[in-house]
Amino acid sequence: MLKCSQIKIYGQVQGGGFRSAAMEAAYRLRIKGFVLYDKENSLTLEAQGEQDDIAQFVQFCHDWFTDEVIQDFTVTDKEPENYPGFTIRRNSSEAKNLTGSRHWFQKIKHNLRL
Repeated sequence: MLKCSQIKIYGQVQGGGFRSAAMEAAYRLRIKGFVLYDKENSLTLEAQGEQDDIAQFVQFCHDWFTDEVIQDFTVTDKEPENYPGFTIRRNSSEAKNLTGSRHWFQKIKHNLRL
């Protein structure tokens, strides 16, 4: 059964390669959606896939961070959307800092062994 969930993670979540790891996990679990740093100390993920795969993905996201890092972790069901795949979305301030840089792509490429 197709399920779509929004995952919100609040805390000291920047750095550490979470977005590329989430992308790899999504690829392996056949999850579609995205990950985005909303603002400082906040991540939003939308994940769509089979119910068991979503449960594994949510657990992966929670287990990535230590309890000391996470201030709040919520999962909300939502209507499925037509995501073409799983992507890393950039907020406007981060996009300005990374203009011309493909470091994030190289990290994903390495993690997926492409």
